[in-house]
Amino acid sequence: MASAIEKFQLQGDENRAFISNAAVALHRFEQRAGQQIEEAVGQVAGEASQVVTVRLAAANERAELVMAGTARLADRQLWSAAAAMFLTLLPVAIVVAGIWMVIAGLFTGLQWASNVDGSVWLGIGRWLAVVCGFSATGYGLFAGARWTTSLVAAWQGAGMPQWSRWRKGKR
Repeated sequence: MASAIEKFQLQGDENRAFISNAAVALHRFEQRAGQQIEEAVGQVAGEASQVVTVRLAAANERAELVMAGTARLADRQLWSAAAAMFLTLLPVAIVVAGIWMVIAGLFTGLQWASNVDGSVWLGIGRWLAVVCGFSATGYGLFAGARWTTSLVAAWQGAGMPQWSRWRKGKR
């Protein structure tokens, strides 16, 4: 019986040593697994940060391209606005210049036709020239006003449906 107890004690000591060794091995395994997990997390985080950095750089480049395109469009719109203003003021300037020239021509022509020093035929000839000039000027003003009104009508109708086509849709 004593030998059986000694055998049980030896077996118990061996079991304790085995459990102790298993606990040490388990602890080492946990440490090694923790280190490997930390390394893997660090590697994944590094790769993820690189991917995020690359995507952020690409997004910044696209944003810069969009901003450059927007700036170009703004420049074009500025020039378009300047051209539209010029084209709006051009007919007005032409009409004002035409009226100014008519008034100046009226005074100059009347003065020129009146200064004949008593010569009847010279007066008749000059008055005929003045009447022809006034007729041409009147037609020029008429044509200029007609051109201006057609231009304004074209600008007003741009992009707008005609009333008759718009009205047909309501019936």
